[in-house]
Amino acid sequence: MKISGNWLKDYVHFSLPPHELADKLTHAGLVVAGIQLVEDDFCLDIEVTSNRPDCLGIIGIAREIAALTGGALQLPEVNQPDENKKTSETISVTVEEPLLCPRYTAQVIKEVTIKSSPEWMQKRLISIGLRPVNNIADITNYVMMETGQPLHAFDLDKLSGNKVVVRKAEAGEEFIAINGAQRALFHDMLIIADEKNPIAIAGIMGGKESEVSESTRNIFLECAQFESRQVRRTSKAVGIASDSSYRFERGTDPEGICRASHRAIQLIQDLAGGKVSGNFLDIKTRIRKPKIVTLRINKLNQVLGTNLNADRASGILKQLQFTILAGSNHFLDVEIPSFREEIYREIDLIEEVGRIYGYNNIPTNTSIRVRGNARSKREIIEDTVRNFFTGTGFYEVKTFSIVDTSPLQAINLWSNTEGFDIANPLRQEESRLRTSLLPSLIKVKKHNMNHGTERIKIFEIAKVYIKTDDRLPQEKTCLSFLDCTDFFTGKGIIEALLSHLGIPSKPDWTGYSEKRLFQEGRAARILMDETTIGYLGDANRKLECKTSIVLCEFDMDFLVKETPFTIKYNTVIPYPPAFRDLGLIVKEETTWASIEKCIASTQTSFLAKIRFLDIYRGKQVPEGKKSVSLNLCFQAHDRTLKSEDIDTAVEHMLKSLYKNLGAELRKL
Repeated sequence: MKISGNWLKDYVHFSLPPHELADKLTHAGLVVAGIQLVEDDFCLDIEVTSNRPDCLGIIGIAREIAALTGGALQLPEVNQPDENKKTSETISVTVEEPLLCPRYTAQVIKEVTIKSSPEWMQKRLISIGLRPVNNIADITNYVMMETGQPLHAFDLDKLSGNKVVVRKAEAGEEFIAINGAQRALFHDMLIIADEKNPIAIAGIMGGKESEVSESTRNIFLECAQFESRQVRRTSKAVGIASDSSYRFERGTDPEGICRASHRAIQLIQDLAGGKVSGNFLDIKTRIRKPKIVTLRINKLNQVLGTNLNADRASGILKQLQFTILAGSNHFLDVEIPSFREEIYREIDLIEEVGRIYGYNNIPTNTSIRVRGNARSKREIIEDTVRNFFTGTGFYEVKTFSIVDTSPLQAINLWSNTEGFDIANPLRQEESRLRTSLLPSLIKVKKHNMNHGTERIKIFEIAKVYIKTDDRLPQEKTCLSFLDCTDFFTGKGIIEALLSHLGIPSKPDWTGYSEKRLFQEGRAARILMDETTIGYLGDANRKLECKTSIVLCEFDMDFLVKETPFTIKYNTVIPYPPAFRDLGLIVKEETTWASIEKCIASTQTSFLAKIRFLDIYRGKQVPEGKKSVSLNLCFQAHDRTLKSEDIDTAVEHMLKSLYKNLGAELRKL
C-alpha cells in the first residue's frame, strides 16, 4: 500500500519527517518497507496485514497517525443527499444473491464530459503508482485509494435494457474484461449483468463493452459490498486480480459505502460537470449490529505490565474512533466501529491500547509468567514413531488434506463410504477431504521420480476424514509409509515398530484385495483381536512407479491406545541360550503366523524366541506342500538347560504342530 505524504496531510496534520513517521507506524504494527521521494512529495510503502483492511485507504492510515501523534482527523466534507430505497427512475437494479452481495448502491449521473482529470489528481495518483486514464476512471480510483472502498463506473448508454442484475453466471457465458482478458464463466461466480450479458465480475473487474470512453455522456456508478470468500475464489478461478479484488477479499467497511459513493458523485459533479439523475439507490439486505466489548482496566495492566488508568485507555480508543458507551475507573464498555470488524475480544482492545501507547514505553523489568504444559501421551508416542522411522532412513513428508476427486484419491481403506466433499472449495479441482494418506505418498514418490530420485523411503502421520451420518466427518489419525522394497520387508518394519513401542500382542495377517492400490495376492489386512489396525501390500504396477514399492497404512489411534506408558526392564539371564533348527513340511496354505501361534500355545516356559529362516519348494517336498525352516531359542532364568529339557519341549511342539496344522518334521 503506497501512501503520498502530501495527500495524507489533507486528513491529518503532522510535522514529523518521513523517517520518524515511518518509525512510528512500524512500531504500531504498520511496517513501512520503503520511503521514496517524489518531487516535492514522499511516498511510504506500507505492508498492511490481512486483518487490517481499514488501512487499505489513506483515511485509515491517517486515523492511525492521528492516534499516534495526537493530531486531529479531518475527513473531506461530503454532501449526502437524502437516501431512500426507491428504484432509480432511469434504470432498475435487482440483487438476486443477497448473501453474496449484502449491500449495493448505485447512482445515475448524466451529461458528464470525459476529459483528463486535473493535474493535482493526476499527480497524486502517479505518486502512488497509478496511471491516470480519464476523469471518471481517475475519480473512482482516487476515492478507492482515499477510503479503501472500490467503485466502478459503467457507460450507461452501453447497458442493455435499462436493467442491472447482481446474479450468478450461467453456464456458457463469456466475459471480456477491461484489460482485454477473455474468460469463460461458471455457475458459482457472482457477476453484474444487464438484460443480455455480463458487464462485470463482481468485485474484480468491469467489462470491456461497458467501459467508460471518450464518447461516454451518461454513467452508472456502482458502489457495493461483496462477500470476501466469493471474490477470492472467483479471482483465483478466472486468474484476474485487481486493486478492487484485493480490497474486497479482505473485507470493506459496510457502513462506509454510501460515504464513498457520495464522495465520488461530488467529485464527478465538480470535475466532469455531471448531473445526478433519479434517486440514490441503496439495497441493503443485512442489518449490522454494533459490537460492544468490555475492557477491564486491571486486566489491561496485567497483560501489558503497565499502570494505565481508565482515562488514558479511553483517550487512546477514542483517538482510534472507538465509541466509549460507559465506563468507570475499573472498566470501559466500548462500541467497535464498522471499519474494525476484526476487533471482537477484550484482548483485541488491549492490543490496540498497547500498540498506540507504545511497546517501547512498557517497562522491561516486568516479569512475564510462562506456564508450560506436559506433553500428552499422543505427542510422546507420535514422536517415538517419528524417531523410529527417521532412525531407519525414512523421511517424513507433509501432504495436503484436501485432494482431488480422481479414482485413486477415492480409495477408502477404513470405510465403504465415499469421500467428504467441501461445500465451498477454493479450487474446483481440489474439493474433497482425503480418506487415505497413501495416494498422496504415491504422488510424492512420482514427483521425486520425475526429478531423478527413484528410490525413496517416506512416511506421514496425519488425519484422514471418514464420512459419517453426522454433519461433520470422523477424523482418524493414520500412519502411512512407502518404501522401495517388498511385502515381507514391510511386514518386518511393522513388527519391529510394534516391538519398539512395547506392544506385546502379535498381529494376525489375512489376505486383502484393493486392485487400485495393491497387487492382487500381495496385500494383507492387519488384525489384532479381530479388529483391523492396518493394511500392507506391494503397489499395483499400474501405478507406474518404476521401482517395486510397498505401501502401508496403519491406525495411529490404535498405537496410541495400546502402547504401554511404563518402561519395563528384564533381568539379565546369566545362563547360556540353546538353539534348535527345525524344517517343517506343511500345507501350501499354512501361514507363518499360524505356525508361530501354534508353537507359542505350548507355553514352554524357557522358549525365548522363534525366528523364521526360509521357505523351500522343490523335489523333496510333496506337491501342494512347502518346507518352512525356523530357529528356536531356549533359555531358562534359573539354570543351564540340558539336552533332555530341550528335546522334550521340541517333541511337545511337534505333536502340537501335527495335531493342529498337519505339520511334519522334514526328513533329510
